[in-house]
Amino acid sequence: MQRLVAGSGGVIVMGAPGLGKSTVMAAVLTKIDAIGQRAMRLPAPLERDSSASYIEQWLGVPIPSSVSVDMVATQILGQLLLSTSSTSGDPEVSAEVALAPILALDDIHLLDVFSAAVFRSLVEAGQIRLVATCREDPGLPSALDALWRSGHLDRSDLVPLSYDSVRLILRAVLPDPASNDMAYRLWLTTAGNPLHVRELLYSIVETGDVVYAEHAWIWVAPLRANRRLVDLLATDLKTLGGPARDVMDLLALAEMVPLRILTSKANDDDLKFLVERGLILVTDGNGAATVSIAHPLYAETLRSLLYPRRKRELFDFMPEPGPEHGPQELLRWVDWALECDVMPGVSTLIAAGTAAEELTQPGRAVTLATLALEHPHLPAEQEIEALLLRARSNRDAGWSESAEADLDSLLILLEESQDSKVTVTAAPERAEDIVVHAARIRADIQELHYRDLDGALEGLAAAAKTLDPSGNAATELAIDQLARIGHGGRHAEVLAGWAAQVAAADLPANITLSPSYIYALGQTGKAQSALAVAETQLALIGPDHARYPFARTDLVAARFWAAVWAGQPAMALTVPDLDGAGGQRHHSGLYQIGEGYIYLIFGDWVQAVEQLRGGLSRLGLMAPTGLEAMAWAGLAHAYAMCGERALACAAVEHYLSVAPVMNRSIEVDSRYRILLARYAVGDPQLADFLDAYLLWATREGHALGVLYVRHLLIVCAEPGERAELLPALELAAEDIEGLIPQAMLRHAAALIAGDAGMIAAGGAGLVAVGIWLPAPVQLATLTQRQREIAALAGAGMSNKAIALKLQLSVRTVDTHMGNIFVRLGIANRTELATALTASS
Repeated sequence: MQRLVAGSGGVIVMGAPGLGKSTVMAAVLTKIDAIGQRAMRLPAPLERDSSASYIEQWLGVPIPSSVSVDMVATQILGQLLLSTSSTSGDPEVSAEVALAPILALDDIHLLDVFSAAVFRSLVEAGQIRLVATCREDPGLPSALDALWRSGHLDRSDLVPLSYDSVRLILRAVLPDPASNDMAYRLWLTTAGNPLHVRELLYSIVETGDVVYAEHAWIWVAPLRANRRLVDLLATDLKTLGGPARDVMDLLALAEMVPLRILTSKANDDDLKFLVERGLILVTDGNGAATVSIAHPLYAETLRSLLYPRRKRELFDFMPEPGPEHGPQELLRWVDWALECDVMPGVSTLIAAGTAAEELTQPGRAVTLATLALEHPHLPAEQEIEALLLRARSNRDAGWSESAEADLDSLLILLEESQDSKVTVTAAPERAEDIVVHAARIRADIQELHYRDLDGALEGLAAAAKTLDPSGNAATELAIDQLARIGHGGRHAEVLAGWAAQVAAADLPANITLSPSYIYALGQTGKAQSALAVAETQLALIGPDHARYPFARTDLVAARFWAAVWAGQPAMALTVPDLDGAGGQRHHSGLYQIGEGYIYLIFGDWVQAVEQLRGGLSRLGLMAPTGLEAMAWAGLAHAYAMCGERALACAAVEHYLSVAPVMNRSIEVDSRYRILLARYAVGDPQLADFLDAYLLWATREGHALGVLYVRHLLIVCAEPGERAELLPALELAAEDIEGLIPQAMLRHAAALIAGDAGMIAAGGAGLVAVGIWLPAPVQLATLTQRQREIAALAGAGMSNKAIALKLQLSVRTVDTHMGNIFVRLGIANRTELATALTASS
């Protein structure tokens, strides 16, 4: 609109099918009508071949070949001047109305050469303005492309929705938060195409594939094409035939095919046609060009239309995937083979199962490992590999008994092979490596499934006794034991054993011990040192650590907490580039919980609630992690900051129910957030809980926890009793690295002085280092939004800053602030600061 009003010759809306070109143009034309502009909506060109030009179709009369482009343009202009007129009497619009009339045309890429030349003549002479849509492939006709290049036409390119945009859409249309992996899967499956996002979301909701898992919506079923999706996408596919359809069917089944294979099935013109239609993509990677279908919805639609005989016919044409293919393509080929009653080889099944494990699909990996184990005449070496894969996958899926049964079978097989002196562990696997893998899996089951850390440690120690005590395998198990001791909160043991264990051997396994050491350092007050260790270890991580698939994720998380405890929340978001070639994975639920904590630390509590609830929904469906308590603690704090007392209390109760079996790596922080929630809801036993936290932190040597609670004791104390608590806080601050101690000391001094301006500045100082104190229970008379705004104002933020943060207008924030003053019986921000820091 801005371009048209400014006198542009027109705007072309460019993009692939389904991106919303026609929707955008319709919205523009509605605005044009509203201000009285002159506009004519033209019929779209016919996509089928026709001997008549578009101009002839539009006008309904034949045009002799002797008639020039300019003559036709003059005749059209005369008709336009008679048929369009201004309808606006608004004097402010009169100048705009005087501009040339607007022609609106969908699918301008279908114009023939003569018709495009006519439109060029009209636009170039300034006699009309053009608003049109055009597919990016094949693009503008050459005559109109020349107009754009010369500046007579503008263009607006639409792009697919981003992942974050899909998340925003889900937030708007679903009644509760959605899990991150639902948003990611929806975005990935549709390639961000808005039309397909809409239709697929309708489809999976209507068919019950989306369920509410206690805390958030999740997509639980595999992708399947129903009638609605087939009807939507079949329009793009029904006109295909011959080699073009062969290519599409083959790609739908294989997902990615080397270009050299397709050239025997289709010529360049066929491939070019499919590329221009936006149906396939040609990618040149590592010198070997590959072809893939545009996005999964097309593939799923085509697969639903193919009969078994056709699948089998095409399967014979496609060789087994090679090294250039990714895990998803390997899995698709194996599924395709099984659909055709073709059993892949054992090595292929194990590779596909490993790929499924990498893609965090443990159930699928179990199925493929089972098929491998059912092969006749299975060599012992491959049987061991398949049993390890199935045990790991059963563990990841939460199927403890099945995983243990696989491990028992594995150890029996090892013993039998040793008794018969038959080698079953060809390179690169060795018998000791297998013992280490099996011991780790069993320890995970003991620690995470049965909540028996001591049993896990005993199992690792027993396995170590069967190994050469001077070898690398025994050292790896010792490292694993020390890391798990850190999970149990025994940080002093981790600190004592770290240096000696790391020096024992130069092993990639040492990286798995680093997070426990970082957490131990940070909670004992050495946050800056912890951050330095995290930086060093992250720089070391690489493909050598592929055997430890969550190593990178664990290190990134540890670095995040080190930065938070150092009082540098912004640095927590600055993660160095990491090598992803090692196949490291992440747990989607934990990833979303991590995002929730980021929002929490930066004061975006509504977003924090959504992310934490979404993450908890995934944790409830997968094997236990020990980090559920951390998520509930963060959620309790977020609810408290939002003023949701009942929900905060409920989250505290959930935390208490899982706390006995929690991973205690960041227990200092989790317990502290529960204290903040209790403070916000006015828990009558808050004083007892504060004393218990102080006793616990002191006994365990958690200097950071001592600092936290000493400061909170001053916040909760009666004004006249605060000064006597300051020396203890000052003593606690002496042992802590980073910016938090000084921020807490300044805030405490302001509370003792009772100066509202100092208190506001002290609160802002806490916020700067990532510490957010909720409003106390006295403010319960305020609404949720008012409590949220009051807490931000108490942190020293201006009305303008609050409006920007909460995405409100400044006037709305002004109104809320006025209502807050009335409800609390106060007159200004100075009195608000006093109210926010009054003893609860």
